[in-house]
Amino acid sequence: MTLAALLLAGLGIHARAGAPIQAPPLVARTLDGKPFNLAGLKGKVVLLDFWASWCVPCRRSLPAIDGLQSRFGEGTFQAVGVALDTDQGAIYDFLDQTPVHFTIVPDPSGHRAEAFGVVAMPTSFLIDAEGRIVARFEGGEHLKEEADAIAALIRTGESAPAAGYRVAPGLEAKGGLKAWQRGHLADPIMNLDGDRLTSVLREHIQASKEGAAGTGGAAGGGCGCN
Repeated sequence: MTLAALLLAGLGIHARAGAPIQAPPLVARTLDGKPFNLAGLKGKVVLLDFWASWCVPCRRSLPAIDGLQSRFGEGTFQAVGVALDTDQGAIYDFLDQTPVHFTIVPDPSGHRAEAFGVVAMPTSFLIDAEGRIVARFEGGEHLKEEADAIAALIRTGESAPAAGYRVAPGLEAKGGLKAWQRGHLADPIMNLDGDRLTSVLREHIQASKEGAAGTGGAAGGGCGCN
């Protein structure tokens, strides 16, 4: 086992069998219209985060990722956010409230999310300097573990077996429903508009529905549509 693998295992990120897999190609334009190619970041550790404006955990995870970009700097690390909203205006509205200083790539079709096998929101992929996926984090609940994993990978310069934190199967979007489409079902429960009291009330209603459903997820109330 490599030193990086041991460090990640020590952080509670348990490796699965097999070598890290090469990240799928990702060629697009950034939110400000500049060309972007994930392959062009080879040589850096990359955190690729799939998010959406309606995603409640993203209110916390995006600022944390922005902090990682400031902490580690652009010389050895690059954060990239892939926004899955079909309405680009919603992305701008979100970023007005939650400004970040790393690259944002719109993916209104969801094709890039499909290529990476995204099944929960948000989902982050840790990619090593050789362009290989070495860890996966779902749900926005493991921010410290993400930071520690990035630091370990930068410090050792080594890859580790594909590993990560996954959400419970009941919270994954399944069938024809994609993870990034849940916002349509949950709206207005998960939207960020309106005063704080209204937002708190909506979140309370959402949590009550999920609790009543038992399993959560797209089939059981977690989408906010039951």
